[in-house]
Amino acid sequence: MRFALLSALLLCGACSNSKPPPEGEGPDASVPRDAGTDDGGSTKVDGGPDNPDAGCVATSLVQPTSVAQGLNTPRRLAQDATDLYISETHSLNPTKSDGVVLRASKAGGAPTVFAQGFSVPDALAVDATYVYVLDAMGLWRVHKASAQKGDLPIDARLGTTIGATLGGTDLLLTTLQGREVIVVATTSRLLVRLDRDGQTRQVLFDGGAGSQVRGARLVGTDVWFLVAAGTNPNAEQGLYRVPLDGSAAATRVDDNIVAGTSLEVSPVGLTPTHLLITEGGGGSGTLKRWALSGGKTEVLASGLQGPMFPVEVEGSLYFKESSAGTPDFLRRVHACAPGGSEPVGPSGTGPGGLLVDGSRLYFTSQEAGTGGAVGRVP
Repeated sequence: MRFALLSALLLCGACSNSKPPPEGEGPDASVPRDAGTDDGGSTKVDGGPDNPDAGCVATSLVQPTSVAQGLNTPRRLAQDATDLYISETHSLNPTKSDGVVLRASKAGGAPTVFAQGFSVPDALAVDATYVYVLDAMGLWRVHKASAQKGDLPIDARLGTTIGATLGGTDLLLTTLQGREVIVVATTSRLLVRLDRDGQTRQVLFDGGAGSQVRGARLVGTDVWFLVAAGTNPNAEQGLYRVPLDGSAAATRVDDNIVAGTSLEVSPVGLTPTHLLITEGGGGSGTLKRWALSGGKTEVLASGLQGPMFPVEVEGSLYFKESSAGTPDFLRRVHACAPGGSEPVGPSGTGPGGLLVDGSRLYFTSQEAGTGGAVGRVP
């Protein structure tokens, strides 16, 4: 993977109108805006009657840092205070067990194999003692100190229901009535809660065979998630929520959210006010912001091939795009072009994964063979 200059653009100041328009009114993301260069070397959008965002100035280019190169299909990321964990698939054939989880120190140095013997590992989660790995054989729990995972997953039933090759699975760690629990969005059909030792399992939602269930984010006492039809034409698509304790059935909150692929709360780490939602693809994909108060939807980027994993960094929104071998795979919402987004490089392959650690952004390039990589900004 070639690490070119990254257009970091963490903040875009002096925008006279950075609020996205109502759905359907923003320009297509694939249409570039005319730009000039001021004396300081930064990109500036020219003004004019057809351009109300005059004077929107972006910061200078910065160089991304390589965390790992020469990887074979690195997918998802997780972290603790000192280390970064990377699921490396190797093969999309669920009959094989050549997938691994790598561990890389945030202080630097080459990543090492933390645990192996997985079949299409995807979503990861980390607590003080264990690393949790969801793959085509089920949900595994790997001891951080010994790297031992046992001969069997803590829930093998999940292995028959996850959409491993589709990706987009989710693991959510939280507590319930004093118990440490994990919520699993399988991509395929199910949202499940279980204790972190694999006990006290409860299906929170079943969308039916062929449906796709993605996203697992906690707001208050409810888990929010997305349902798409997949191969089930009768699936009730939309944005859902369900009590974490399973005391009531899941409720569809917005049936206008269709073909949802990923979900995040915004802002992260504070009292959330919005959900960030990606949906669709094939040139009609979108990134939307959905208000938790009132349910108003704003389109932040459109005209996308397959957006996933929106994250917020220092007030700017980044996401991954279905793209190979170009800077398009990592994009940022263009604060100066409502409804648009811009590639920020480097050259790579999406969708992979994104992870935020304070003001730092980690990302994977999901290229197979030896072209996969992990990088960070700054």
